[in-house]
Amino acid sequence: MPEPHALAVLLLTMTVFYLYTRPRIRMELVSLVLLLALLVMFHLFPYTDGSKQLTDSEVLHAFGHPALVAICALMILGRGLTMTGALDPAVRWLARIWRFNQSLGLLVTLVIAGFASGFVNDTPVLVLMLPMLLGISERIGYPASKTLMPVNFGILAGGMLTSIGTSTNLLILAIAADLGMRPMGIFDFTSTALVSFAVALPYLWLIAPRLLPDSQVRAATAPRLFDGSVAVATDNPRLAGRSLAELTKALGRSLPATGILRDGDKLAPDPEVRLVSGDIVLLRDTPQGLHDLASTFQVKLFDKAGAGRFVETENIQEDSLLVEIVIGQDSPQAGRSLRQERFAATHHVVVVGLRQGTEGLLQDERNLAEIPLAAGDVLLVQGPEERISALRQTPGLLLLDGSTTLPRSPRALWALAIMSAVILAAATGWLPIHLAALAGVMAMLLTRCVKLEGLGRAISLSIVLLVASSVALGHALVETGAAAWIAHGVTLIVERVPPAAQIAVFMAFAALLTNFVSNSAAAAVGTPIAIATAQQLGSPLEPFVLAILFGANLSYATPMAYQTNLLVMNAAGYKFRDFLRVGTPLVLIMLVTLSILLARRYGL
Repeated sequence: MPEPHALAVLLLTMTVFYLYTRPRIRMELVSLVLLLALLVMFHLFPYTDGSKQLTDSEVLHAFGHPALVAICALMILGRGLTMTGALDPAVRWLARIWRFNQSLGLLVTLVIAGFASGFVNDTPVLVLMLPMLLGISERIGYPASKTLMPVNFGILAGGMLTSIGTSTNLLILAIAADLGMRPMGIFDFTSTALVSFAVALPYLWLIAPRLLPDSQVRAATAPRLFDGSVAVATDNPRLAGRSLAELTKALGRSLPATGILRDGDKLAPDPEVRLVSGDIVLLRDTPQGLHDLASTFQVKLFDKAGAGRFVETENIQEDSLLVEIVIGQDSPQAGRSLRQERFAATHHVVVVGLRQGTEGLLQDERNLAEIPLAAGDVLLVQGPEERISALRQTPGLLLLDGSTTLPRSPRALWALAIMSAVILAAATGWLPIHLAALAGVMAMLLTRCVKLEGLGRAISLSIVLLVASSVALGHALVETGAAAWIAHGVTLIVERVPPAAQIAVFMAFAALLTNFVSNSAAAAVGTPIAIATAQQLGSPLEPFVLAILFGANLSYATPMAYQTNLLVMNAAGYKFRDFLRVGTPLVLIMLVTLSILLARRYGL
């Protein structure tokens, strides 16, 4: 039996796993609770075993871990590439291929997106690809629902090509190095990941699009619905005193009303009900439908409850655009409401609707301005063209409008050169990745590829807390003996099966965690157990660690497995079952392929 400290860490681990699966609890809050629990536990009850000691001070060392430094620096470098438009020429070139041949365009997009994500974090790569794919869908009529998920999965698969492809890769390799495994370089497992990518490519190119919604489900022809509202004013004869049936006749189509708010009560949208001054008409329609309605009745659109204090814009009805904006994973708006952000006052636009990323349309009558935003949420925004254009430059916001592209900055070549130098320095062993990346950040600051005031936006607080808490938890599992105790039980189970099956067991374990908990949890728990098991089996450490690394990247089966899944889910209108239907076979393909490749590579 494990001793009390190990039991406490195991109990904490299971509790954290449960909290990670709760959709209404933010992941960074769970990470913060985990760190606090570890600090309190080892401050009040320090662990000592011979020369080993674990106190709250040791837990805090996770914030100075080289892996965390490298991850933060690489996030800043990725921001430099996207803000300068360094990758835009490749995206424009891809658009030309799509116009020439759709099938060839998808294949080339998968290859380029996969290779790009080997060096740039997955989310910025998708952010660059998404407007292009949506724009192509609208222009040539090819359904976006057939392309977004395959391209997203290609990006995730490409993230396994190098040790810097994802923050999870760096985290797992750093934990493994702390536990005695030799450090791995950037390209040490590229050949293995490249073969698996080649195996997955035909599935993503030829089979996955056929498993997705057919051509009738398109981003261009079946836009998402949004909740909005209009206020009935006395001086507007087009609304006041008229019945909903009369409004339907004037509109030329069915009025998309879901209810009427009058004196605090909600009335059903009965065609015979006549509107009076002060009524709020609740609407649910497409962006274009809401815009047409506002123009027909000469009204301004407000938030759902009709009580938003938005800044009025000049000529809002004549010279304005209606666009959809996705809240990105690194957006400063995530976790805050529109009122807290003073979104409308800051950007001089009107927010007329919201579609929540994980819940779809709003199901209650809360004021839209008071609802905390989350990554993947889509805002419907109206405003003058110049102010919409300014929104394109706002970090953390993605405009789902492929008609225009960000201009290429004259500093783009500097950003590409700096990123290439960082990769070269780390690949040749001249500098460790955390020092090379830090030097790259300094170079981007000096060349103004990124600005000093923009560094905070580049670094995601949730990633920092996830990495730090994962490093601390992994350290606690090893030092208290909890990892060795679990590994002993795992060894008894897998010691009689072939090595490829042993590796597959650990990869499947990590894949299960990454799809339903988080990839950082897979890294924190899986890596120490994999190393302890390999030591007890007398096997090399590398294949077991890489099994955890690859498994933690197989984020295909659920929309909550990775932030890019939520982005494409909103953009193409996917359902949970679409991820299961397309992602689960891909997880199995990669699982079998990578297990065999690792066993052969290490002679097991």
